Amino acid sequence: MRRFVPFLVLLLACAAAASPARADFIKDFRQWQKLGSEGQAAYAMAIFDVMTVIVNEDPFTVARSAGLRSCALTLKLNAAMVAQAITKFYIDHPAAQRATPFFAFNGYMERGACSPFINEARKKMGLPALRNSASP
Repeated sequence: MRRFVPFLVLLLACAAAASPARADFIKDFRQWQKLGSEGQAAYAMAIFDVMTVIVNEDPFTVARSAGLRSCALTLKLNAAMVAQAITKFYIDHPAAQRATPFFAFNGYMERGACSPFINEARKKMGLPALRNSASP
């Protein structure tokens, strides 16, 4: 029984630590700031992973996924850089500080730095370019 108690405590601690991975866990800039740099990097990478893996066989999400992967490779993006982009979006757009980190990711990664890569993938697939994106 003694060995079981520390294992149970460890298991519960891991479950509690895993809860920030839920997409709706962080609701705004205030909560984003509370994560700290390591938590922000992990959360940002989770958003990036979801955006590059889940495609649902939809050509637009397939193109977005391919473009984001190409962007990450070309720009040598890492989790901390993606987190910085989210933070920068919040700082540059105070009115959007009530939005989720996903919204901020979309603002500066999908519609910003990575949009030329997404548009290239869209072009190869015969799809129209993203509107309101960064110019190539």
